[in-house]
Parts: sequence; structure tokens; C-alpha cells
Amino acid sequence: MDNAIYIVFSATPTGMGRLIRCTTWNRYNHVSLSLSRDIRKMYTFARLYRTIPLYGGFVVESNLRYQSFAGAAQVKICRLEVPEPQWTYLQNCLARLWSEREEYIYNTPAALASLVHLRPSISKAYTCVTFVQTILARHHIAGVSEADPPTVRALERRLAPWTVYEGPAPASASDWGEDAYPVETTTRYAVYTTTRHFGRLALRVLAGTA
Repeated sequence: MDNAIYIVFSATPTGMGRLIRCTTWNRYNHVSLSLSRDIRKMYTFARLYRTIPLYGGFVVESNLRYQSFAGAAQVKICRLEVPEPQWTYLQNCLARLWSEREEYIYNTPAALASLVHLRPSISKAYTCVTFVQTILARHHIAGVSEADPPTVRALERRLAPWTVYEGPAPASASDWGEDAYPVETTTRYAVYTTTRHFGRLALRVLAGTA
């Protein structure tokens, strides 16, 4: 068994991805975590559907996201070895998060605040960076701390010694698996889910400050 985890930095081939890179002046705008060398299945916080950019949560990404609709993405992969018991514990942790995924939402305010290195704390809400940072920090991997700057650039620099690949996204998976990204949605559904998403964020912010 390959007792390692793979951190995948990506320049996602979407309008939102390009906007983030232009704003941050960084080569990559997204980060995911995979338990397999072929990175065909990755865990992160991101949009759930291609057609609804502001509605996001905990997702299991297929690497087809990086090769469909708008061209192939450039990626950087870091390989971090971990002891077998720790790898199994991490696998179980991710499985539990997936089973409870409806409770977890994308932390949109934190994504905006990360431009000035701030990290608004909202219950069960993460960005791609804060999710990966939290996983690495709580499992004591690569010296990552939850106090590190919550940016893709900072995490990329931290993990630079473990880089094993940089270039076009590897060969695609044969199907989308659990990833709902390509599902077509209606305008009505997009409005409903986006409104509900921001409503849930607002309620959690108010609960946290009450």
C-alpha cells in the first residue's frame, strides 16, 4: 500500500479560477487532497456544480474537472508520506466528512478575506485552503499549522520540498464517480441554492457572535 497523501495545487480552467489568479498573482488558485497516486479522486471544498459558481461545500472531485469544458489545467502535486495507522485514520476521517457533507458549506467570506490573510471562522465552513491546512495540521503532517496564512501561495511554499510533479493534469478518470460537477441545473435551482447557501452562512455568523 502507498501510505502517502497527495496535495494537488491546480490552476482550474474556469472563469472564476482565472479571476482568482489575476487577483492573487499566483500560478495556482485551488488545492485538493487525494489518497491515491493517480489523483482520480480528490477531497476539497469547492463549487458543487459547474453552472453554480457561488454554491459550494465539501466535494469529492474527479480529475475530469481539470480537463473538461475549458481546457486542461496545470497542476502541482506534493507527496507526503504518513505512517499506515495515520493514513487509515485520515481515510476514516474523510469518509465521515463525506457522510456528513450536507452539514458542511463553503466559507465564502473566508475566501474573500484570504486576500488580506484573514481567516473568518464559521462553524463547519471551509475554503479549499483552510480545509487542507486543517487536515494537515490536525494530523501533524509536514509541519503545517492552522495559524499559517490561509492562502494557496503560502501552503504551496510550505509543501515545496515534497513536490513530485508539475505540469498538465494527469490522465482523466473514466467517469465522474461521486462528483456532481457536470450535472445541468436550472436557473431556478441556481437561485435557490445560492440564496440558501448565503442564508446558512449568515445564520452561522450570527450564531457565532450571539
